[in-house]
This record gives sequence, C-alpha cells and structure tokens, in this order.
Amino acid sequence: MAESLIKTKEIELKRQIILDEAAKLINKVGFKNAKMEDIAKKVGFSKASLYSYFKDKEEIVTNIAKVHLLNFYNKIADLPERDISAVEKLNIMKNAHMDFVKKSKNLMVIKLNFALMEKSHEEFIVLKLKTFEILKSILEQGKKDGVFNKNLDSDSAATLLEAMFTGIVFVNSLVKNIKSDLIDDFDMEKMICFGMDFFYMGITNTNVEINKCS
Repeated sequence: MAESLIKTKEIELKRQIILDEAAKLINKVGFKNAKMEDIAKKVGFSKASLYSYFKDKEEIVTNIAKVHLLNFYNKIADLPERDISAVEKLNIMKNAHMDFVKKSKNLMVIKLNFALMEKSHEEFIVLKLKTFEILKSILEQGKKDGVFNKNLDSDSAATLLEAMFTGIVFVNSLVKNIKSDLIDDFDMEKMICFGMDFFYMGITNTNVEINKCS
C-alpha cells in the first residue's frame, strides 16, 4: 500500500512538472505553435512517455486552466468575511480576474473555451456559482453601508458584472490567438477598468465618491 502511494505521488509530481513546463511554453509561443514533442523535450521525456500522462495537448491545457481557475477562486473565496469595504472587495475581484487572464491568455483559443466547459463542466459551473454568490454578498454589503443604491437588484447586478468579466476574458483569449489589425490593440486591463468604472457609476449613490481605476 505504501509503495502504491509513493507511485501515485510520483505520477502526480511528474504531471505537475509537465503542466508547469507546458504553461511556460504555451505562454511563450501560443497554443497553436506548442507541439507535444516540444513539451516532451522541455521535461526530458520521450513523446511516447508524455502520452502516458496526458492523452493530448487539449487535456494539458484543460488541467493548466483548472489550476489557474482554482487560484483565482482562492483569492476571492474569503471576501464575504473580510472586514473591508464593498468597493475594496470589488477591486480585489477585479485584480483577481486580471491576474487569471494574464496567466491564461495563451491557453484559451475559442475551441478550448467550449472544450474546457465540456470536459470540466461541473467544476466550472460550481466555481461560477460560488463566484456569483460572492459578488452578490459584496453588493448587498454596499447597499447596507449606503455606498450602493438601496434599490439595486443585487442578483441582476452580480449577473451583469460576472458577464462583463467573462466577456472580457473571452475576447482577450480570442485576440491573443488571432492576428487581426482590427483588434490588435485590445487592452484587457483598460477594458476591465473601464467596465468597473461604468459599473460603479450605475450602482453608487450620487453623494459617494469612488476612486476610478482607469
């Protein structure tokens, strides 16, 4: 039993090494240009050995994205309990989203956005629902503290804000993987800042000053 446990840990360690090196390579050359043989060389494996850990490049990317998504959630999971203002909490949420996109920018070409949802459907849905509840609790706190409009529909506002973040993540992944003069200058950080400023304008009381992020 102990021997089996050691072997399992060795496999997990090797899988993590593969994911770490694959993430570096994909961020450097892009998903399309990263080949399985290149990943194998980075970790000192034969191509055949690599396939014994992951069946294809899509599975590798799926697992890398899972790690990034869990890291994102861990940064915001305790926000409802933290003793800070609702605006500060929303800014932490914004920064967590930006960090997630920066680390995942070359991982999610369009076809993978759908493949990831299909392969890890339950995990993604659960985290999305938890994120929604966190957003909702922050908005309710802001209403209670008099920072946000007391007539604000927290459900609708949380849905809108989460949709904005998701949309910017999707467009950013599209732009990073498709060359086009029309969208080559897309700035993800500016778009999130603009979206947050616009969102604040719609939900805050007129007598409350909010520091703009842009």
